[in-house]
Amino acid sequence: MHTRVIKAAALAAALAIATPPAQAGFFDSLFGTKAERKARAERRRIQAEERRRWWLEENGVRVTREKRVTKKEKPGKKRAVPIYDDPEPIPGFGMGNVAYVLPRLQPVADKAMIPLAAEGVAGEAVRIVLSDAKTPIRADAKVRESVMALYRDSKFKPLWTSNGAVSERAKTVLAVLKTAALDGLEPGRYLPAGFASFDEIDGQIAGSNIAAAQFDVGLTVAVAAYAMHLSGGAYDPGKLSLYHDVKPEAVEPGTALKVLAYTPYPAEYLKTLEPKHPAYALLKAELARIDTTGVERPAPFPTGKRVKVGQKDDRIPELRSRMVALGHMTAEDAAVEADKSDVLDKALSKGVKLYQASVGVAQTGALDQATVKSFNGDSTGNEREKIVSSMERIRWLPKTLGERHVFVNQASQEVVVMDKGQRTWTSRVIVGRPTTQTAVFHDEMETVVFNPTWGMPASILVNEYLGKLRRDPGYFDRIGYQVVNAKGKKVSSRSVSWGSVGPNSGIGVIQPAGDGNALGELKFLFPNSHSIYMHDTPNRELFSENRRAFSHGCVRVQDPREFAKVLLGITDEEVEARLAGGDTENVKLPGKVQVHLTYFTAWPDSDGKIRYYSDIYERDKTLEGARAIVARAYGGNSGVKIVEAAAKLTGVSAD
Repeated sequence: MHTRVIKAAALAAALAIATPPAQAGFFDSLFGTKAERKARAERRRIQAEERRRWWLEENGVRVTREKRVTKKEKPGKKRAVPIYDDPEPIPGFGMGNVAYVLPRLQPVADKAMIPLAAEGVAGEAVRIVLSDAKTPIRADAKVRESVMALYRDSKFKPLWTSNGAVSERAKTVLAVLKTAALDGLEPGRYLPAGFASFDEIDGQIAGSNIAAAQFDVGLTVAVAAYAMHLSGGAYDPGKLSLYHDVKPEAVEPGTALKVLAYTPYPAEYLKTLEPKHPAYALLKAELARIDTTGVERPAPFPTGKRVKVGQKDDRIPELRSRMVALGHMTAEDAAVEADKSDVLDKALSKGVKLYQASVGVAQTGALDQATVKSFNGDSTGNEREKIVSSMERIRWLPKTLGERHVFVNQASQEVVVMDKGQRTWTSRVIVGRPTTQTAVFHDEMETVVFNPTWGMPASILVNEYLGKLRRDPGYFDRIGYQVVNAKGKKVSSRSVSWGSVGPNSGIGVIQPAGDGNALGELKFLFPNSHSIYMHDTPNRELFSENRRAFSHGCVRVQDPREFAKVLLGITDEEVEARLAGGDTENVKLPGKVQVHLTYFTAWPDSDGKIRYYSDIYERDKTLEGARAIVARAYGGNSGVKIVEAAAKLTGVSAD
């Protein structure tokens, strides 16, 4: 079959050479006319462009294309800056989400335990369980080693049983593990191996020393894992996203077990391990409320065409009622004559603008798609999932964020400066687009740069300017850019042989500080391995958008002057004076200020109310998938029977 196809193609090629133009209709019948082929190519180009801009158009973002400068335009006319460009593009990892795989667990047993001395019958039973290579009790390497070391050092003394029965200490711990869902954790993950439920453990032990020993070891493993998960997260963030660069500060299992072994109040100790961040308590309370009463939602606001001032629509009465209910209009301002109730008048438009400003939607004053979407909520019944994901991410945060710190939430596209637990400043930000996301990490703010220069990356020089420079070598000289050769010497743009310049040629291009600089007026540095920093931008119109994921990873700040003032503790006049001088100036921060680049799709506002945000990077989706895998693995009852498993030990009696 393939041979015939190849021969037919060869014949067609030969005919194409030998056939006169009059026979072109044959090829047109196969492939379409030249105009049709051109139209198909244009459609493919448009489709590719649409796919490239999907995250913008979904949210009603106004996309503008770069304006080409033609010969008819006046010399020196500035080109519009494309919104996709970033002053220092950072290679991304695409969406970067990683399919979750359950961590590898090892049997909590070692044959080296067989000859060791044990204390009493109960200790001997524990030693037997810890010597059984076929034990159903499994744990990760850290927990396994900690558990075995604890029992070995105590001559296998039980922690949770006394005279073959479950101790009161154990019952209080079981009660905590049973309610792990209150913290967004999977309870089945902490059920001692081989047991059907958290209840009536005494009945499940059934008077067997081996069963009691297996319960004892199983509970020790479970409580050690729970302590780690509650304090530092149940999932390794680095195994969920390539953009996660955080190391949670979980309690060491050995440390937790030493405390649990001796404290008379183990349940109280476990509760102290949950995060102390105020947001955690608020999210936990909201999770409990949702699980008890469910989520209250108003009736969906009807969708329809965009309605501007002066236009009529059947939805306008409902819009007016909502503005009054939300406090953006008074009842007096909303009152209209009956025959004008369906008209979007100026008073209503003003109220709509106030509402739009409060929820971060472009302030059009019109009833548009973005406004309707905000009424109906970005989440579609997944508030609970967002809360659980956010609680997990709080567990990944450092235990101390810093008395004074900068907190960037990529999901809400907002930055907040916190000082002694109080918000002192907040602003909108622009973050990385989905394929070049802003990384999650923690660092320290060090320097504010006034009037920064911009070093053009080689990728931009090669991909965007070389073609023009080969035709017009003096272009950079005319627009005021500085060119530096491979030896670091400033040279004229016209003197460079641009035809031989490539990505590794050593040629550098610097845009001086001033109007139109790609970094704007200010840059905020916290040196890190991701080459991410915060800065001003000439594209200020983008801050009015509801979804502001436009950059290659760096974070653009809406009000950089105020940010500099807050960070440095100086006045508006001092900021203005430093900028007015025009010289590039690096100013060190007077004190330590931590920077936290985070991602929370559920987060309390200043009033304590939980706000929900779009999962712009689909990291929630990945985390939800991980939780589903854990639920499937641990949600069902264990099929392992304790006494049968223990009886498989060679030469050992079950009792």
